[in-house]
Amino acid sequence: MGRIRELGDDAWLNLGRPAADPKWGVARGRAWTPKMPLAPELRAAFLCGCGIHGFTKPDGHFMDDLWAYDINGHRWVCLYPGANVKTLDLKLDKDGFEANKDGEHIPVSFMGHGYNNQAYIAHLHKLMLIYCHSPWWTRALPQRWNWLDQQHDDVRRRNYGHAGPIIEASQHPLFYDVAAGRWQRTFVAGDGPGKGRFEGVLEYLPARKQAFFLCRGRVWLYDFERNAWTASRAEQVPIGYDSWGCYDPKRDRIYVARKQLFLAYDVAADKWAPIQGDGQPEDLGSCAFGALTFDTAADALLIHRSNGAGIDIYHPARNAWSKAAPAPGVDYKRRNLNAFYDPELNAHFYHLAGDSDDNGFVLAYRYRRAVRQ
Repeated sequence: MGRIRELGDDAWLNLGRPAADPKWGVARGRAWTPKMPLAPELRAAFLCGCGIHGFTKPDGHFMDDLWAYDINGHRWVCLYPGANVKTLDLKLDKDGFEANKDGEHIPVSFMGHGYNNQAYIAHLHKLMLIYCHSPWWTRALPQRWNWLDQQHDDVRRRNYGHAGPIIEASQHPLFYDVAAGRWQRTFVAGDGPGKGRFEGVLEYLPARKQAFFLCRGRVWLYDFERNAWTASRAEQVPIGYDSWGCYDPKRDRIYVARKQLFLAYDVAADKWAPIQGDGQPEDLGSCAFGALTFDTAADALLIHRSNGAGIDIYHPARNAWSKAAPAPGVDYKRRNLNAFYDPELNAHFYHLAGDSDDNGFVLAYRYRRAVRQ
């Protein structure tokens, strides 16, 4: 950690390969997964989301796994190895969710990729995921058809990996309880953000202790105490799937970007505003093309491009963009970026690895040293 703390402005440090989990090895790379939600009190960040469609790892587990990157130890910790393709045997509970014999909800092929559909809920110490059903499980886990609800035509006909409307609904959030080491799926009655999957933007609102989810251009707010979604009064915005974004704690706003569109959602005002900053890139990409983080020390949003084109930096205080060079001596070819920003170390962490490959390494980057007030 000392080398990271000593980093100067616009400085990189290649931390190399994280140490492997003693039983399960290392986390594999995954595309379309720009975000690793940070649990600051644990000094860890989470990584999940399928890689190559339908990929089964050499250890015989489907790649619907969950990992934690231990910042202080520079090591991987496997929280869930994924479904054992030979022995997985579940049932449906009273709500229609898949569960094991102990009643724990076991998600199966639950994140087509990670997208921006994940956030750490600090006051609950839980990872929250918006279920993004992946249909490419049928070859690896054919036994799953036997316990899915046969009253649904798509299940009965074994059509394109459908698991039924309850399991596939994005309005029923999935949680991983860190302290208990257990999965939990919560049934939410009433209205919610769509009946099927959507690759949207999920962010935690710490002051309100609620979750924000942008689904098909509409803002939904999730109340954890009431276990209910509420549709925002904000106008519906013309932004599509694969969007990415981040939370700005100084202004209590959420930035969302996709290609030519750049928006800010003001949480207090419940209102959207378009952004066109000086020097704004023509294409802001999407969650398939890098990683997007917010730097609280420098008060800046960083888009690190996975093609090695460098970092585009938005400065909200002056509504302008600047550019930083990519990490020197790093081959970005055929590598995906998964990332988080750690305020304690004032550093951005980037995991680079091929899709479903175990060739990953971690870079640390400091944009600006913190200025003493």
